[in-house]
Amino acid sequence: MKFYLKGYIILSKSLDANGTKRLSELIAEANKSLLVKGTPRDKEQEAARVVSWSIDANKVYLEIESGRYVRAHDALFRLKNSLGLSLGREFRIGVRGFGATSYEIEVSKFKGDIEELKKLIGNLGVVEIADEKLIIKLGELSEKDLEVRLVDRLVKKILEGAARISEEQAKLVPFGYVLEQAKPKPVKVKLEVASEAEKLGWIKRFPAKGQWIFTAPMVGLLKVMRDLIIEYVCKPLGFEEWMFPRLIPMSVLAKLSSYVEHLPEGMFYVCVPPRDPSAFDEYKREYALKRILRKDLLKGILGEPEYILDAVQCPPFYQFFSEETVRLEDLPIKVYECMGGWTWRNEAGGVEGLARTNEFWRMEMVYLGSPNDVVKIRDEVVSRTIELVDKILDLEWRVVVGAPFYLSSEEASKRRIDISSRDKIPTLDVECYLPYRGERGKAEWLEITAASVHYTHYVSAFKIKEVKGREIWTGCTGHGLTRWATAFLAQHGFNPSEWPSKVKDLYEKYGPYKVVKTLEWPPR
Repeated sequence: MKFYLKGYIILSKSLDANGTKRLSELIAEANKSLLVKGTPRDKEQEAARVVSWSIDANKVYLEIESGRYVRAHDALFRLKNSLGLSLGREFRIGVRGFGATSYEIEVSKFKGDIEELKKLIGNLGVVEIADEKLIIKLGELSEKDLEVRLVDRLVKKILEGAARISEEQAKLVPFGYVLEQAKPKPVKVKLEVASEAEKLGWIKRFPAKGQWIFTAPMVGLLKVMRDLIIEYVCKPLGFEEWMFPRLIPMSVLAKLSSYVEHLPEGMFYVCVPPRDPSAFDEYKREYALKRILRKDLLKGILGEPEYILDAVQCPPFYQFFSEETVRLEDLPIKVYECMGGWTWRNEAGGVEGLARTNEFWRMEMVYLGSPNDVVKIRDEVVSRTIELVDKILDLEWRVVVGAPFYLSSEEASKRRIDISSRDKIPTLDVECYLPYRGERGKAEWLEITAASVHYTHYVSAFKIKEVKGREIWTGCTGHGLTRWATAFLAQHGFNPSEWPSKVKDLYEKYGPYKVVKTLEWPPR
């Protein structure tokens, strides 16, 4: 990659002859040291360099070019800070601002989706292809544009689109590709789980979409699923139990760029009411007199959304370490959480029984460590999960390449993933067969567990540092407990006497269960 920037630095006042001479010296020194710092010795040709400069009144105009190391906009930052210190100390001249009048980025042999890139850039600039080179020409960029790392995010998108691994080195497969699968097990029942559970009084539909009330028999089975995962997966691998908040403030959401960019429609937003009872006078009066909930009045009373209901469960873990420093010797840190209550998602494709709901019970396992540790932990969690599902629950399962944590299903369907080594697979999904959906080869299987490696995504977003600058990664595994129970009932039915012995014994521990049934009146 190559970067060409035309920028400027605004000084607090004009330079005299001595100041101009000193500026020339500072720029020459910067080209030899400051703008090379951090570049590997064998890659110094890819460092930044000021190729020309001029002064007009109190404005210093600069042309900077660079390769991928010390990108041109980073060089402008470094110069701004260095000149501010040196000119301030020697001439009492400070820096008032900076920016770019134009910025050109060049990528050789680009093979990404140029139309997607054009949509991303919008009116910020133009995109061209010339001699197999991608050229992005950006217009004026303000100080704020540069400070919020707009160019770095754009470069990341370019690299995602340009990265291609040769077929000789990689095995590229679509998401959903089956990596491992159990032998078929005898089909005992073909009951649609939610309908049967509702008929038996184990659950009852709540008025809102994708929500249920669970009665004692279903609660008992959910607790069994939780206990088995803790016993067979969490504790043997040394995970400790924490409790996380479920109301996530916008300041934390802002760090979850993947969800804001790809899945904003999948979250529920929370508005905070004013602490002024009189603000609700008209709303209360309308209800008292007319028994009408005036949502239009609420819109004028409530503030802007300040929280989301947690859709992924692990952000509080990253926030715990945000802007903190850890030592590799103290890692890995491994925690699990399922005490905090529900998880909420505005599910894509609508809701379906108990398999896809807007509100569900979930266990999250999160880990922070070296790259090798995180991949190893993820794979151990998946291995133990399979053993539990196969040997204890006696369920038919498979492991597939899952959609990465940072992509929607639609975006994931356009990509291919390299499975030549485990560290290149961002997500592994454990799925179970639901006989009521049809034949194994044609029916959609139910994802019950997703295990992901995040690489440096959240470490960077939450500014988690290692004391010696060594690389650290995070990972997480989400077990959908409601889905675990659904898969179990779909394959074993609702008669506990016919369940695997370990499940039956634990289930009896939480009993006896009184089934509450109600009558529809008048009957249809």
